[in-house]
Amino acid sequence: MSKRHQVLFITTSSLAANPRLVKEFEVLKTDYTCHVLCFKHHDWSLELSEAIKNRNPEVHFIEIDRKKEVFQTLFCKVLHKSAIVFNPFFPKSFKICAFASNDKAAQLWLHMKSLPKQIKASHIIAHNLGAFFAAVTYSEKKDVALQLDIEDYYPGEALYFNKTYEVQNRMHIMGYSFLKADAITYASKGIQLECEKHFKSQGHAKQVTLINAFNATDFREPKANVSEKIKCVWFSQNIGPNRGLEQVFESAKDHAALEFHIIGNPNTVYLDTIDLSTTIKFHGIMTQTELHEFLSQMDIGLALESKTADFNRDICLTNKFLAYAQAGLFILATDTFGQRDFLNQLNYNAGQRIDVNLSTVFSNLDHSVLNHQSKLMRWENAKSFSWEIEQLKLIKAMQ
Repeated sequence: MSKRHQVLFITTSSLAANPRLVKEFEVLKTDYTCHVLCFKHHDWSLELSEAIKNRNPEVHFIEIDRKKEVFQTLFCKVLHKSAIVFNPFFPKSFKICAFASNDKAAQLWLHMKSLPKQIKASHIIAHNLGAFFAAVTYSEKKDVALQLDIEDYYPGEALYFNKTYEVQNRMHIMGYSFLKADAITYASKGIQLECEKHFKSQGHAKQVTLINAFNATDFREPKANVSEKIKCVWFSQNIGPNRGLEQVFESAKDHAALEFHIIGNPNTVYLDTIDLSTTIKFHGIMTQTELHEFLSQMDIGLALESKTADFNRDICLTNKFLAYAQAGLFILATDTFGQRDFLNQLNYNAGQRIDVNLSTVFSNLDHSVLNHQSKLMRWENAKSFSWEIEQLKLIKAMQ
């Protein structure tokens, strides 16, 4: 395939906050000239995003810095507030629903209207709901193939504003966009099944579940645990409430033979309210390379979800779950549809569901699943759903 073919990725996130997008353009950059329209966030993601850019010099990044583009940002926020006001009167307007749903939707749309002339994409791939309006309008205007990446079931995510209309906004944005898409990729089978219940697509549209796995080469052969303690790990961008950690902190008091490693940005206000065991060890945000290296030293991966948080949490498949599996850890997972379905599909024992509570699971755990040989078996078997395998589905969807 000639490199003259161009792909345009768009997202409302920063690069580091959207690792799935990063994996996709790192796959496609060999055969396509890749352009990425994203946001530059001055937070924990800034340094990590710069590292991503530095290792992908052949990819063309267009970053929207809201701190620098103050007037445009304010204008888009006004559009967002105005769209919310008009929302009840125009509940089926694609533009009003999109602008009311996300104040970055208008900013992406404005930037798409002024892209450099040398960008002549044959494909546009939209990551996350706020990017759909800009992607659909660009696709229609330029007559380019539209691909939607559904990493989450957006109507099932928690509502933070405009609660009366936001669910129907998300449903309308997705319904309209699905009818325009030439390809749709889903991050879990549960998300695909739920979308197929509600949204129609074009007859020719390619639809595929594309697991958000990592490269098998990211995970080195697991180490044998030479410590007297069994090492458990949990990670996320933020360490805070409603993440399932409360049961970890309680379990730590009951199981002195266990050591719990918690990775992420700490919410100190939250943590100051908790009586923490000395077996709880906190670690700051790590690069992906550092994190995967660290996981190889662990025994148990804690895939804890708050099922009451939102419906999306029940059907999605998180990065942490897949990272634990690929590192060879034994997974203790909240009984969500996404995690249960994935564990049931595997032909080996990758973990078990938490059927009562975490402390009880630890008390009844068969320690043979934690020996080095079992860990090696899980690490080897996980190569069957690594990104090296999953990325072939992406390449096929682009053809």
